[in-house]
Amino acid sequence: MEKTKKKMPKALKIVLWIVGIFLLVNLIAALPVASFIEVQVLKGKGDSERTREANMKAWLDEETSMDADEFEKTYQMTSLNLPSSENIGYVIPVFHFIPEAEAKGFVVMAHGMNSSHIGIYPEAELFLEEGYEVFSFDERKFGESTWEYTSYGYYEGKDVEDVFQYACDSSPEYYIKGIWGQSLGGAACEDALDNDGLREKLDFVVLDCPMGAMDELTGAPAIQNKLAGKFNKSIVGYSFDEQNPYGKLKQNTAPVLLLLAKEDKVIPEISLNTIRESVEASPAELSVYESEGSPHADIVYVDRDGYKEILDYFLKALE
Repeated sequence: MEKTKKKMPKALKIVLWIVGIFLLVNLIAALPVASFIEVQVLKGKGDSERTREANMKAWLDEETSMDADEFEKTYQMTSLNLPSSENIGYVIPVFHFIPEAEAKGFVVMAHGMNSSHIGIYPEAELFLEEGYEVFSFDERKFGESTWEYTSYGYYEGKDVEDVFQYACDSSPEYYIKGIWGQSLGGAACEDALDNDGLREKLDFVVLDCPMGAMDELTGAPAIQNKLAGKFNKSIVGYSFDEQNPYGKLKQNTAPVLLLLAKEDKVIPEISLNTIRESVEASPAELSVYESEGSPHADIVYVDRDGYKEILDYFLKALE
């Protein structure tokens, strides 16, 4: 005899339908709202006030006993406001330093989050001692920048391109030409590699604890990141996909020095691994230095001798 199936009570069906519709409506409504909030939080990150000149010089003296004024005098610092080719009306605060010995090249240096061109004087000094002119700049929202928010490498990458082109126009043709980026500045340099003109002239890249893709920084679920990435385009002009640097790294042909801090708790491991894999998948030659005991972006303080030695070895190979 065939068994009859038990029918679900009508009242239970109605309840389940109501619950299902409620969950669906909440999913549709909540994800965009969460994504919008996520974007706003990312957009607003960074303390611009503490990166003003006086504050940064006091911080540098306290943390490293380095006299910023003496550094600027020794290396004949000059400054200028360079018009942005990406954003009409915005000017990039640029700072130029000259080595004491005869220069053999230049490097464009991009600092990290909550810092300024002053915050990377210890690293800049290493390049100056190697005989490289330094062109640094204050990134969006920090130091003397008038931009209202950081863009996690996207607009900062356009600034690297502009400063690099200015440096090329201001320098002899025979110069060795490079870019260096730390953390947020690393993402900026990675983004700049999408520029054909920059890649054609570029002789080296140094990435110090660099940031990777924005969606890896948020820690949010994939579906939320997908929506957030699309919202970002309408709010600040670029999507998460456009900020993603990995495809740009694969286009690079110039030698890359990747500096990693063993105690880095800021950049997700997946980002650092993917940066490394992306360079390995490119035509570029990769050198990697992993500093024991160094926190994020602190290699020059914890392991200055190691930093200086690997940088010297890397740069000498270019001559």
